[in-house]
Amino acid sequence: AITFLDSVDSTNTLALRGGPDGAVFVAETQSAGRGRRGNAWESAPGLGLWFSIRLQGPLPGLGFAAALAVRDAVAPGALLAVKWPNDLLCRERKVCGILVEQRDGWAALGIGLNVHHRPEDFPPALRYRAGSLESTTDRPWDRGILLGALLDRLDRMIGRLRQGEYDAVRTEWIDACGIVGRYIRRSNIAGRVTAVDRDGALLVQTPSGVHRLDGGEIYIAGG
Repeated sequence: AITFLDSVDSTNTLALRGGPDGAVFVAETQSAGRGRRGNAWESAPGLGLWFSIRLQGPLPGLGFAAALAVRDAVAPGALLAVKWPNDLLCRERKVCGILVEQRDGWAALGIGLNVHHRPEDFPPALRYRAGSLESTTDRPWDRGILLGALLDRLDRMIGRLRQGEYDAVRTEWIDACGIVGRYIRRSNIAGRVTAVDRDGALLVQTPSGVHRLDGGEIYIAGG
């Protein structure tokens, strides 16, 4: 079942509140859209796709599966890069964010995809790193067709997880991120990524030992 709403605080909040397994909540705009670690997500009306799926859990690997599904759904119209830990980029501009939240045995998979935005539609602080499908590909996109493609791919990927393909999905996601072997920095931690653990955190070898990074911005310094 798909529920379309003009305005909500957050589609993830709705998805966690109740409904059947697989319920989809799509909003024209969100007044309190959010990303990882409590960051706000800009959800202007008419410019993107803001939706959440309610799923009976636990369902490990949901964030991995969602990133791959979004990437595949927009191809061949746009080539998206999966950026650790939960973003998708087009021509080095962030066009999509993914947020998985859990409550009482249920999961909410939230996806925010920028579709029609022009540079001036973003707050000044985001213009240098945010983009949309249209601004990065210079071609029109239909949100209705796009939503159908996204839900189809998400259904397939979630089905794979429920059939026990967690390890295969996780491996595909790690390969798509291209982060293993890279030299990264964050605040006082600098070293080479040696692996990605089962929760998606980076294991970074540094002169002082192995550090685990489970999210946040990192700087990739080289190969």
